[in-house]
Amino acid sequence: MRFSVIVPTFNRVNLTVQTIDSVLNQTFKDYELIVVNDGSTDNTAEVLESYGNRIITINKENSGAEKSRNNGAEIAKGEYLYFLDSDDLMFPWTLEVYNNVIENQNFPPLVLGQPWHFSEIIPDDLIKKKINSIKFVSYKDYFSKDRTVYSSSSMIVIKKEYFNKVGKFRPYEPKGIFFLDDLDFMLRAGTISPAIIIFEPYQFAYRTHAENSVKNLKRVLISLHHLIDSEYKGMFAGGDKRKFERHAIIGGPSYYWLFKAIANGIIYDSLKFFFSAYPFIIKGLIKKISYLFKEKLPLKEI
Repeated sequence: MRFSVIVPTFNRVNLTVQTIDSVLNQTFKDYELIVVNDGSTDNTAEVLESYGNRIITINKENSGAEKSRNNGAEIAKGEYLYFLDSDDLMFPWTLEVYNNVIENQNFPPLVLGQPWHFSEIIPDDLIKKKINSIKFVSYKDYFSKDRTVYSSSSMIVIKKEYFNKVGKFRPYEPKGIFFLDDLDFMLRAGTISPAIIIFEPYQFAYRTHAENSVKNLKRVLISLHHLIDSEYKGMFAGGDKRKFERHAIIGGPSYYWLFKAIANGIIYDSLKFFFSAYPFIIKGLIKKISYLFKEKLPLKEI
């Protein structure tokens, strides 16, 4: 089997149904869909049961999205694992495009897609779009990327053996406090070689939610603190030779969320965060500026 699609979910049954249906609508059929019900208290379990043998269901006590993804990966039979958040959607071509790139590039260990952002409805003409070509770049590894890449768990397609090698998704305590598990994972997977990034077509639809609540913004700053602390503890890939790339990757979202928090009046927490994050922010800005002047690797097309 080529793919195991793993969807963790908790108390968002209506969105999860949309996600499941988008997976079942794939043009490429060599996959299994594993939905991990993370202790939902709504009618998620009953709705998942209604899909019968079209999906594989794990019902478990609530332990957070990271452990739920890992639970799904443990039983997965696919050569590649694809982690899809329960509020995001696949396009009909998603797995077919991934498979075409995988076969064209001699079965690389890591392939990443990029998102279309939406809040409620995806335009019909986008869903029905005919894919005439695929454009991607083959990098030495993720840390070597020379373009801005949006980060999300839903962008990650990785060989199961490599997923286990990098330590799976890392749970943080207390559960539910950590927002950036995708970035934490990519900082540990950043030296897997090669890393393919698909820039066209969009590979998933990322659902945007209200992000400006004080509670959420404070949680993001706490999550970024966790990443910085993990970096100083040497928990990410690449050692001293790749320190600049790691710092720049952390610095990008640090800059974005810091100013988002300040704009929403979260002054004390923002100042506290700035004093730990400013070396990362500076490197992130340097990296961003370098993208404007550095010659980029050419897009490959199939």
